[in-house]
Amino acid sequence: MTDYSAQNKAKVALKMTQARQEFLKNNFWGALDLYRQADKANPGSATIAYRIGEVQYNLKHYKIAREYFEKAKQLDRNVDEELPLMLGYTYHRLAELDLAVEAYRDYRLSVTDEKAERVNVKDFIDQCLYAKEMMQAPVDVEINNLTLDVNSRFDDYAPSITADGKMMVFTSRRPSTSNVVDEAGDFKYFEDIYFCEWDEEESTWFSAERFDANVNSETHDAVLSIAPDGKQLFVYKNNTRMAGDIFQSDFNGASWSIPQKLKGRINTSYFESSVSITADGNTMYFISERPTGMRHGDIYRSQRSGTDSWGKPENLGDVINTYGDEKFVFIHPNGNTLFFASDGHLTMGSYDIFRSELKDGKWTTPVNLGYPINTVNEESTFSMTADNKKLLISAEYEDGIGERDIYEIDVSNADILHSLNIDSELLSTHSNVSVFGTILTNDDKPLPFEEVRVLDGKTREHVFTGRTDKDGYYEISLQKGRTYDFFLRAKNGETGQFKVNLKNVEPTENSLQQDYQM
Repeated sequence: MTDYSAQNKAKVALKMTQARQEFLKNNFWGALDLYRQADKANPGSATIAYRIGEVQYNLKHYKIAREYFEKAKQLDRNVDEELPLMLGYTYHRLAELDLAVEAYRDYRLSVTDEKAERVNVKDFIDQCLYAKEMMQAPVDVEINNLTLDVNSRFDDYAPSITADGKMMVFTSRRPSTSNVVDEAGDFKYFEDIYFCEWDEEESTWFSAERFDANVNSETHDAVLSIAPDGKQLFVYKNNTRMAGDIFQSDFNGASWSIPQKLKGRINTSYFESSVSITADGNTMYFISERPTGMRHGDIYRSQRSGTDSWGKPENLGDVINTYGDEKFVFIHPNGNTLFFASDGHLTMGSYDIFRSELKDGKWTTPVNLGYPINTVNEESTFSMTADNKKLLISAEYEDGIGERDIYEIDVSNADILHSLNIDSELLSTHSNVSVFGTILTNDDKPLPFEEVRVLDGKTREHVFTGRTDKDGYYEISLQKGRTYDFFLRAKNGETGQFKVNLKNVEPTENSLQQDYQM
């Protein structure tokens, strides 16, 4: 007689192996189905509960993911070394920030310092603390979902509006005429580009329509932006022959042309995406991962060269770009106000949208647009109406219809072009200060990649460990009202230390320079 328990054990092991293979191929729904079958056969397994939580997290079903991660922890808190980290991620996405910080700290204590630093767990803790501050000082805005006339139960993002406000374009992963999914990528429907026209009588958007076959193909077609005059459409395309390039489609008054790759020096063999063009049509801002950047995606700008080409791109520099990822860019029609999405500047979690001004040829320190425009989830693509009163943004807000939805945000009571209307009294007790500076040798030369460790001056709690960049520069966000001890260690073993006092920082002060000479 066959041993049923052995037979069942083999069946579960096979399902688990198949599920893991599907998960690693990004076929999350396929993996979930197989894990559920395994869970039905062996409902008391901490490993299965952890794996289901992992899949649900990747499907952005964060409440369900929390349920399974907590179940796994209850069954066996040592089921996987990454469990505290995944719990931290999940609590973070759900804005359960105290629980997230506790989980991140548990993870930091359970792994080596090297791994904690590689995962950037300290940055996640900083994000949670920053999110708590931002949520206590919300910006005065009104947010409305554009409903099913525009959105779908699938992913809808990258809204861009013409200067006259009469046409909006965006990208969607909803099923189209072919209903083909990207089995080599994320097993979602291929991207297509849609548009909506403004209904003057009803003061709303007409239902979304898909661009025709001139613009959309049977694979990925994503809109990056529409020119302010509505005559040019910038499109992202990628396939097996290229990493991702920027194309342009032109409107002749009756139809849109087949998109052509931008001429000039914009595209490379590396990834390029996100385009915003100035109102005069002469300057283009875009994202590129070319190796001349700092790391990941950086923001560049290029001047028009002739009637249909673009000149040598210029990196916007390290005030704007970071060692993280700059993902999206939008230049205001005034030509001097830049909005962009980043996960390298201090955010509430994932990507937030920032603003910077071009003054006397230099970019000002980026300012976070604040909560609830930015949240603990990703906000990375948006467009602004010409009257500066409304944002059209793609976000993962709680009342979403699908994965990401397009929302309209009334910002008429929040002057996001100049200030964020944040209560200064609240900031004086809850906000952080960006402490930055350069570590130098005794003959004033920068010390690159030196260790910087920071302790709370009172509690002696370790709050930060990092390194200077190639120019000896460091930057860290620290809470006001405290003192901090900085400890430095050079490659040659030389050490140094100094104190930073943030107890008497002015309410409006948000940065402090502190250089040090070894």
